[in-house]
Amino acid sequence: MSLIVVLQNVSKLAPVSDYKYQVLVGDGSVERSTIITSGTIQGHTRSDGWQKLVATLLEKESNNV
Repeated sequence: MSLIVVLQNVSKLAPVSDYKYQVLVGDGSVERSTIITSGTIQGHTRSDGWQKLVATLLEKESNNV
């Protein structure tokens, strides 16, 4: 079983960008996995790095529990 996090920048690489995300579980492939949650992250400062983006995703999802 694999956990897959898909992040897609929808702001054409602007310095402050918005992202769509999906979190899936399955066999490691997107095709044979199930989406368990999805959403958007708005206003991420790209220079803060992907680690901050993932931390924001985790914080957002932990507030939805």
